Amino acid sequence: MVNIAIETLASCSGCEVSILDLHEDITKLIEKADIVSAPILMDIKEIPDDIDIAIVTGSVRNVENKARLEELREKSKILIAYGTCACFGGITGMADLYTPEEVNSRSFTENPSTEPAELPNEVVPELLSIVHPAADFTKIDGFIPGCPPKEQLTHDILIPLINDEAPDVPKKSVCADCHREMEHVEYDKIHRRIEGEADPGKCFLSQGYVCLGSVTLGRCGGLCTEAGIPCHGCGGPSLDVLREPSHDIYNGVIKRIAHLSKMPEKDVEKQLYDIGHIMYGFVIGSTTMEEKQVSLIPQLVKK
Repeated sequence: MVNIAIETLASCSGCEVSILDLHEDITKLIEKADIVSAPILMDIKEIPDDIDIAIVTGSVRNVENKARLEELREKSKILIAYGTCACFGGITGMADLYTPEEVNSRSFTENPSTEPAELPNEVVPELLSIVHPAADFTKIDGFIPGCPPKEQLTHDILIPLINDEAPDVPKKSVCADCHREMEHVEYDKIHRRIEGEADPGKCFLSQGYVCLGSVTLGRCGGLCTEAGIPCHGCGGPSLDVLREPSHDIYNGVIKRIAHLSKMPEKDVEKQLYDIGHIMYGFVIGSTTMEEKQVSLIPQLVKK
């Protein structure tokens, strides 16, 4: 039997639940694997020894997260970052747009939706200055991004790993799975998602809507664009963006819009707002993305 451990860090626990989305195929997993640790499923406080495959979800937000991650690495043969938070900082990384003091204030003392409260000061792990993906602190053997990863991807990766086989991992962008048709159109205005009604058969970028499908790793099947929603990048950056120092989510989308609309890139940039959330919402905590030559993340993050 293969011993599997699932550890949750700064996470919504959606990634852990997504593993259950294997449905009846989960029986194939438990026939050859024993889940020896999973706080979401069992009351367990200590990470066991002799773990064959460890799956870590969530970002590293505080000193306790960091310590648990490093212990998990010591006790496991294979460590997988599962979900976009563990891989790139994910949605929790947007806290980096604010200082830890601003985050605490917004959460407790100046939260507009609750009564003001004192900051908790007992048994509370210290926040790190910024949100980190798992690879910032330890060696990661495999990355499965997604928010959460879709069940077919999980199946196609976990089952082969348990069988000691090489998984077949898709490498295309979301555009490869999108059925909308891209075309050159003369327009000079970028639309917010709430404006107008997009043509269901035409590429969002060709209609002036910001869509991150061309710069996002496509392991989701293009579900959002199929449902009439522009891609917002929850799958993390595409391989083209990751591999090239001069490729970035922001400049990639700018160039694509300028190419399709024939607007100068500077005119496109002038119409974009809230870049931290719209362009870098799922990767702003990623050291890899921050260190790119053309990245705007260093200008946005408050350390």
